[in-house]
Amino acid sequence: MFMKLTAVRVAFIAVFAAFQAVLSAFPFTIAVGVTGYSITLGLIGGPLIGILLGPIMGGTAVLIGSLVGVFVNPSGAILGFLTVIPPSCGALSAGLVKMRKAYLAGLIILFSLLVFYAHPFGREAFLFPWLHIVAMVIAFSPIAYIADSGFTDAKHSRVVFGIIVASFIGVLTDHIVGSAIAMWYFSPGLIPQIWYSIMFVYPVERVIALALASAITIPVYFGLKKAGLADFLK
Repeated sequence: MFMKLTAVRVAFIAVFAAFQAVLSAFPFTIAVGVTGYSITLGLIGGPLIGILLGPIMGGTAVLIGSLVGVFVNPSGAILGFLTVIPPSCGALSAGLVKMRKAYLAGLIILFSLLVFYAHPFGREAFLFPWLHIVAMVIAFSPIAYIADSGFTDAKHSRVVFGIIVASFIGVLTDHIVGSAIAMWYFSPGLIPQIWYSIMFVYPVERVIALALASAITIPVYFGLKKAGLADFLK
């Protein structure tokens, strides 16, 4: 996963960091339980950029772009400067799936679940991260192996499947990392009842984010591949 930092790679990091900053300027949904803040479109940037640039370049671009976004759109900085961590982890996880290291993405989700459950309210709201657990199981399963192998397959459908699975894991990684941080950051404000009130709401939000991320990633990925850059930008 280590790479040589070339002028071209720096340029791509800068371009996609700017893209992430722009996404972070626009609200996506309200932040339930936290008044005055909103979840931004930056949540779709993580998996999208992670797949296109790989875990290291993608994670770096999203980290820089999200940091700029904190200053551009303070209302989207739900967790203060810690707001940059969830989308960066989403990019890292999606990129890891692409690089055939989905199990590492699974470990990120597992660690975040442990942090979430370490809080007393997390244990009371133990059913809340049910979809994140699904994403973790997929990351550890043969499904992830089939998905990441699709990126080296000539078949269009296999690549599309790989992008969708990588986006799903990336989007859910972003959310569980954010939820784990929020559980402690806002303690004791986010009581179990709040978590349960959105237990079947956040999946809808994340599926929409998945659809948007995939819809953008698929044509851009094939465009980069046609230009001979898909394998170069890892």
